[in-house]
Amino acid sequence: MHGSVMTPPTISVVVNNFNYARYLPEALDSVLSQIEPHDEVIVVDDGSVDESSAVLARYADHPQITVIMQHNQGQLATVLNGLAAAKGALCVLLDSDDYLLPGHLARLRGNAQEYPDENFFFAAAQPGGENAASAVSMRETLAKMEVPAGATGVSRWSTWAGGEFLGTPTSGLALRDTLVARLLALRSQLHDEVHVAGWAIRLFGMKKTSHVVSRLSADGVLVRASSLLGARKHYCGTPGFFYRIHGTNAFAGLGTAAHIYLRITRKKQIALMVSAALDIPSRPPLQAVRTEAAQRSRPLRLKRRLTLWINYSRAMLCAAGPLAARLRSVVQLPRLLFSQGPTQAK
Repeated sequence: MHGSVMTPPTISVVVNNFNYARYLPEALDSVLSQIEPHDEVIVVDDGSVDESSAVLARYADHPQITVIMQHNQGQLATVLNGLAAAKGALCVLLDSDDYLLPGHLARLRGNAQEYPDENFFFAAAQPGGENAASAVSMRETLAKMEVPAGATGVSRWSTWAGGEFLGTPTSGLALRDTLVARLLALRSQLHDEVHVAGWAIRLFGMKKTSHVVSRLSADGVLVRASSLLGARKHYCGTPGFFYRIHGTNAFAGLGTAAHIYLRITRKKQIALMVSAALDIPSRPPLQAVRTEAAQRSRPLRLKRRLTLWINYSRAMLCAAGPLAARLRSVVQLPRLLFSQGPTQAK
C-alpha cells in the first residue's frame, strides 16, 4: 500500500551495469541478502562486452531477478529503462561497481514508511577501493556536502538558480514510484550529452573519449531533475553503500581544476535542460523562494551555507515582484536560512 504508514513499501532495486563483470556478483549478492519476498531486482546491462552476460546467466533462475540486455545507450538511459520496468513502491538505485551495506534496505523501508510525505531518499556513502588516495579525496568532497540527517526540505529554486546537488552518488538514491513516474514523463526531453569547451579539454588534460567529457552522470541529472520537480527529500547519515573508487572512475581521477570546471559546466547544463522540460518560469514567485529557503535544513559546513545564500539571493533577485520586496528578502535571507528549517529526524 503506497503512502501508508502501516504497510512497509515493496522495493525494486535497479542495478545498472556496463563492463563491470568483476564487481557485479558482489553488487547483486549485497542486494539479494537484504530483499524481502515481495521485492524485485532489475538488472539492466548496457551492452557490456566483457564477461557480464556470463555472470548474469548465473542469476537467471532467481525468481526475483529480471535481466534486461540492451545495446549501449549510456548510464542515464540505462537507469531510466530500469525504472520504467520497476514495479515497487520504492525504487532503489545501484551502480554495479558498488554494493549495498548491511541494513540499508531495511532503513530505507523504515524511513519510507515513517515519512510518507517524502519521496526522495538518499544515504551517505562509504568510499573505498583500490585507489586509496582518491577514496580519501572523495570522502573529503562528500563531507563538504553533508547535511543533517532527516528532512532536508525542498530545493527547487536553489537548483534552478545555482544547480544545487542535494543528494549522493547513484547508489545512495531511492525514489518513490510517484516521483519515478514524473521523471519518466520527462524522459524524451532528458539526455546525457555534455558540451565541454575544447580549450578546457586541452588545459585540464581531459580525454575527448572520456565519458566525463561526452556524457552527464545519471545521478547529476536525476538528483537535480527531482529537485526541480519539487521532491521532498530525506537524508540518512548512516552509510548505505560502498562507493568503489577505482581506476575507471574517470571523474574521481581528474585534478581539482578540472573538477571545478566540470562541476560548474554540468550543473548549468542540467538545470537548463530540466527547466526547459518543465517549462519553469524565468521569474519565480518571490514568496515561493522565501518559503523554500525558510524550510531548508542547515548544511553542516559554512561553505555549503554560503553557497545556499548565493543561490537563494540570485533566485530572489530574479523573482517576480517589486524590486524593493526582492532586495528586502535578500537582506532577510540569512535569518530565513540559518535560524529556521525543518525539524530534523533522530
